[in-house]
Amino acid sequence: MAGHTDAVDILNSLPQTVINSGIDFGNNSSPLTAPGGFATADLRGLGPQRTIVLVDGRRLGIGDPNTNNPNPAPDLDQIPTALIERVEVVTGGASATYGSDAVAGVVNFIMKRNFEGIQLDGQYGLAQHNQHNAYIREQEAAAGITPPTGGIRDGDKRDLSVLAGANFDDGEGNVTGYFIYHNQDAVPGAARDFSDCQAVSANAFAGVPTQTGTICLGSFNSNVFVTDGGGGFPYSVVGHQFVPFPAAGSSPPPRFSAAAYEYAQRQDTRYQAGLSAHLSVNESVKPYLEFGFMNDRTVTQIAPSGLFQGSDTLSSTGTYFVNCSNPLLSAQQAATICTPGQIAADRADPGSASADLDIGRRNIEGGGRGSDYDHTNYRAVGGATGTLSAAWTYDAYLLYYHTSLFQSNDNYLNYAAVNNALQVKTNASGQPECIAGGSCIPYNIFTAGGVTAQQLGYLYTPGTDRGTNAEQIVHVDTTGQLARFGIVSPWARDGLAVNVGAEHRSEALDFAPDAAELSGALAGFSGALVAIDKRYSVNEGFVEIRAPIAQDQPGVHDLTIDSGYRYSHYSTAGVTSTYKFEVQYAPLPDVRLRYSYDRVMRAPNLIELFTPQVYGQGTVDEDPCAPNRVDAHARASLAACEHTGVTAAEYGNGIGVASGGTNTIVQCAANCGQVSGGNPQLTPEIADTWSLGLTFTPTALPSFTGSIDYYHISLAQAIGTIPASIILNQCLDTGNPTYCRQIARTAQGKLSGATIAGGGYILQTNVNTGAQLVSGIDLQSNYRWLLANGWGTLAASLNGSWSQHNSVSPYQGAPRYDCAGLFGGTCLNGSVNPTWRHNLRINWETPWRVLLSAQWRFIGRSSFDNNSTQPLLQYSEEGFFDPLITHIPNYSYLDLSAIWQLARGIEMRAGINNLLDKDPPFIPGEISGAAGGLNTFPTYDTLGREIFAAFRARFR
Repeated sequence: MAGHTDAVDILNSLPQTVINSGIDFGNNSSPLTAPGGFATADLRGLGPQRTIVLVDGRRLGIGDPNTNNPNPAPDLDQIPTALIERVEVVTGGASATYGSDAVAGVVNFIMKRNFEGIQLDGQYGLAQHNQHNAYIREQEAAAGITPPTGGIRDGDKRDLSVLAGANFDDGEGNVTGYFIYHNQDAVPGAARDFSDCQAVSANAFAGVPTQTGTICLGSFNSNVFVTDGGGGFPYSVVGHQFVPFPAAGSSPPPRFSAAAYEYAQRQDTRYQAGLSAHLSVNESVKPYLEFGFMNDRTVTQIAPSGLFQGSDTLSSTGTYFVNCSNPLLSAQQAATICTPGQIAADRADPGSASADLDIGRRNIEGGGRGSDYDHTNYRAVGGATGTLSAAWTYDAYLLYYHTSLFQSNDNYLNYAAVNNALQVKTNASGQPECIAGGSCIPYNIFTAGGVTAQQLGYLYTPGTDRGTNAEQIVHVDTTGQLARFGIVSPWARDGLAVNVGAEHRSEALDFAPDAAELSGALAGFSGALVAIDKRYSVNEGFVEIRAPIAQDQPGVHDLTIDSGYRYSHYSTAGVTSTYKFEVQYAPLPDVRLRYSYDRVMRAPNLIELFTPQVYGQGTVDEDPCAPNRVDAHARASLAACEHTGVTAAEYGNGIGVASGGTNTIVQCAANCGQVSGGNPQLTPEIADTWSLGLTFTPTALPSFTGSIDYYHISLAQAIGTIPASIILNQCLDTGNPTYCRQIARTAQGKLSGATIAGGGYILQTNVNTGAQLVSGIDLQSNYRWLLANGWGTLAASLNGSWSQHNSVSPYQGAPRYDCAGLFGGTCLNGSVNPTWRHNLRINWETPWRVLLSAQWRFIGRSSFDNNSTQPLLQYSEEGFFDPLITHIPNYSYLDLSAIWQLARGIEMRAGINNLLDKDPPFIPGEISGAAGGLNTFPTYDTLGREIFAAFRARFR
């Protein structure tokens, strides 16, 4: 009804799922991460690695091998949506039934089983949006950005699927095949006024409580040259001169807006094909077969590469060296960065005397950095079910899964080539040439308009990587109905049922970046990628028992107990045990009470265990001990900064040298550094989950069903990282060595650098951290009633979720902070966690073969975590209550759709989602940064009004 043609869109429409662009992937995920081109499921916001995805009750393998993805999970793009019969979601621990990973729950896609005939489906969709945000357009114009105006249509989607199935052998067998094609266009941030600039809160940025509003700031890595290795004065290039930074009207501009390049919707082209078959040879042998293939190619784009301050990975200081007699320098520029003696010495011996510059210079002459992701996967299942005796049945299968990735990254400057191209001499013909010789072409960033395509051709180096995930499963289980042996409670009619089985599963991961990506020399690639070739296996045995205690007794319509136990032996994590207990009590047929308890274990995966450490950019965007970007004064005091490793000489009076002060610490150019990686000493996570539910099926109202469930998931020894903002702020405030040991400054005191050995980072390697608790209530109801006078039937369905707790303890023994109802840089960075969400749909089945449908999607209010009274959520480097960004209000969307049965087997569908073209909430980038700089969160509709039209033709 909603026109969703991707499994991730179907799933993300549920209030129980969280869309976090910082860790989840989908059509609107952040383009600022190295991995991409796939989609994941995230129940309760616990991370996609804690949700098991099944197809017909059997596992779907990990969908992407990139080691830069800290949360490996199945790729929902593999699931053939045209074949989906229904989706079952089990909330809370289900490890005893399904194995490790089911901390948050299980999503089970049930496929059509006995399809007959030929079904052809086609759909075309697009987004239409009118630019509403006059305020931000004013800010964009003030920043020199031409904002989009009027209306726009884009984001076209095209879908075609063919299903063909036939029963045979008198209905004892069936074979079904499918082919699916999906294509969607990219939507750049420049296409929406609210995402056409890198916006920040003026209050948060300036640190002045009286200053409010939002400004389009952009990146300082645009046209800035800082002398003395970053400790001197900043200049810009205007014409062929150095002038004090910032210089209005300069090219490149003083600040560069990257948001316009980043995709709000990724480009994607996908082909899927497969078949399923089953046959009943006899009651004892019923073989089945499933095979699926997918090839998916996605292209994403971000802003152009460039020279980024403090980021040259091939320089011990992260800065750049320009020889003093470089003929591309004007006399004024040479005199600005070098002494006369250095210039003379370098003329005599080119390359012997160089200026140490911290350069931020955006490659505006080149296009955006592009990433091309090509995923190909296969999944095959072969098995059989049947009866062993009158009391026993069995199910046995083999599963093989394999996915491969080829990724190419283009338009990245190479620091090695840049370093060569900044060392230039005059040749015998009087022309500039690189001192290094060879194919090197001098890089002329010292004259406006001086960069040419030939220069960029030398500086560009493509990066590529390949990888595979593989999974093999051997499974057998048997189910016994023990009433045949007289094992029946004296108060029940049904007997004891037991399921016993064993499973062997092996997982393999191989990821191989090329030399360019391994080197970390690609400018703006967020550090080096790392290679991995690891595997593990697990042997499991399990048993489940269902015991009816009493049935059809006075006051007891049904009382049943379920329990289960799973033993797992991992080649990496050793032995783990999980178990569950559930009781169901129905005093009447109309009402059923449920209680369940699960002990869950999640073993660390290969990425978490074995990924080598790597340096990259983190989530903290400013060093509070360096001069800030507006008033040049450090936000934190000397005493606090000394906790983080700053010396009194480096801090000085807190004011930057360029403003007449004595603070010599260079501010992080964009984001401060981090070191991430795996940890082979990790131990399994432990979770205790319980739920209490009530189901209503009143006989007095036969068309009504309803359920209400309370869930409580308590996770301990969680595998992850302590948020960098908490590490930094708690170290500043308390000097606690637990936090301060995670901070490594460079020899110059900087919190940004280029290598692990050189320092300049906050440690973000995997550890068994503290604890996490999520709890709340899910509400579901359905009602259907006939209208009078033959006006058809109305049906209403409600699916809602209330969040009570989403609390985190950063490390073992630390105090908690609770993110229920909050958003911000610490709470679900890249998403929101409203207290209440619901979907309410009303369908009218008219007597004219037309079904009309309306849906109300509601996302409740959430508040800014920095304004919380919880100590761990208050940012020390800001240290104020933000009067502008206080909350995101309640959000309501209206969706309309219709289905028209033109003739037997022929139908037309059409609909509009977000009918009123409501803008998403505008959240400045320092808060919503994990969303890829689009100034909002992907929980909300980011494209505007989405329109679709479709048809279905089925022939038997």
